[in-house]
Amino acid sequence: MSGTLQEQDTLAALEAFAELPEWLAEVMVPGRVADALRRAVPELSGPELRLTGAEVDRLRAKGEEWHVHCRVALVDGGRPRDLVLVGRLLPTGAADPAEPPAAAPARFGEPGWRGYLPDLRLHLEVEDADAALPALPALVDADAAAAVLQQSLRSAGHDAEVAGCVPEVVRYKPGSRCTIVYRMQYRNGHGPDPLVVKTHQGDKGRTAWDAMRALWARPVATEGVVTLAEPLAYLPEERVLVQGPVREDRTLKDLARQALTGAAAGEPGEALDELREMLTRTATALAALHRSGAEYGREVTWDEELAEVRDVLARLAGSVPSIGPAAGPLLGRLSALDASVPPDPLVSAHHDFRPAQVLLHAGRIGFIDFDGACRAEPALDLGRFRAKLRDIGISALGASGRPLAGEPLERHLQLLDELCADFLADYQQHAPVAAGRVALWETTDLLTALLHAWTKVRTERVAPRLAVLRHAAARMPGSAS
Repeated sequence: MSGTLQEQDTLAALEAFAELPEWLAEVMVPGRVADALRRAVPELSGPELRLTGAEVDRLRAKGEEWHVHCRVALVDGGRPRDLVLVGRLLPTGAADPAEPPAAAPARFGEPGWRGYLPDLRLHLEVEDADAALPALPALVDADAAAAVLQQSLRSAGHDAEVAGCVPEVVRYKPGSRCTIVYRMQYRNGHGPDPLVVKTHQGDKGRTAWDAMRALWARPVATEGVVTLAEPLAYLPEERVLVQGPVREDRTLKDLARQALTGAAAGEPGEALDELREMLTRTATALAALHRSGAEYGREVTWDEELAEVRDVLARLAGSVPSIGPAAGPLLGRLSALDASVPPDPLVSAHHDFRPAQVLLHAGRIGFIDFDGACRAEPALDLGRFRAKLRDIGISALGASGRPLAGEPLERHLQLLDELCADFLADYQQHAPVAAGRVALWETTDLLTALLHAWTKVRTERVAPRLAVLRHAAARMPGSAS
């Protein structure tokens, strides 16, 4: 089969991803869960308990099941109250209970309540405490947290005496991770402020701790090319990581969104020039990280990445069978590219390197979030970064109101091509990497992003991500175009 026919086959197969099935997309329509709750739970229309809103903020494929996380707003006894419902969505064709399960005797919103919404085929119950993050209650309590922070500072050799702290949860994914920033108050002068605490399910905190200590011991932490947070302490029993600050005016993601939104509207302005400059500095900083010589983490390969993609596809195919073969032609071409271009030697990699993990402050570059840190070929970080830059860019085009087709789309994709090409060229000024390997990881990550738009039911992201993936697939090494 010729390269042109391979490309046509790949692009045609990807069209199966263009639209989510109605039973899946319907749950995410604003107001649908709230309406279904009012119909299924009579007490929500009573004088004491009134539902003011309910939206699914997370829907995930788990095997043949779809797990739901729903935030609910109530007025209870005249006072506003928020709660979380969790449960599962039954796909069309899955066995529906002959009779809806009887509601538990508990009042709606109290522990033990459960119910079934037949309109949406949705089982729900009140969420229990987050057992996966056992340290979380203490970390959001100012007094308890102050004691943890004092202990951490002393173990790191700081003599600052903590007088108090003000915690702010800046990122929380139930059952997975939480990041808390503390504004600090000290009795005996100055200490690091703010402090950042992260707690993870599993070993990610230990992974970040080991990587940050290894990097902090190398010249890369002091030579000024990139700013890294000081690792202060890791509490293994509580799975709590404590680190110093990385100064931030904004993230590279924020700058990219601003610049690319302006460019999509035909008004690139100074923000696009600033983005180009910060991308150059980021490429230089990433090369310094890769050349640091720090030893940490497990080894990550593209074969493992491919296995994860196939696993996600298999989970989706369990409830949406048409998805199963849709990525087959593209995966075949990626495997051929992997076989034709050998990987570069392993380096100290970030693993989750994206514009959101790059902090900008007075022209300086800082890197955060090393909880996936590993040894890997440099193309992993470069490919993943470029894929996310394209994702930000295509979202900016959609936000501008321009169509995802025709000349506006082609012009915007060309700009993203230029930015990604310049980023790679800037990196190659300081460290070697095979362009074919970058394309391999980048295209794989673009496919993963499209799959996540499905598994997380982010309907508004499906069309933009499919457009970017089609563009990348048509320009893979070995393509005729």
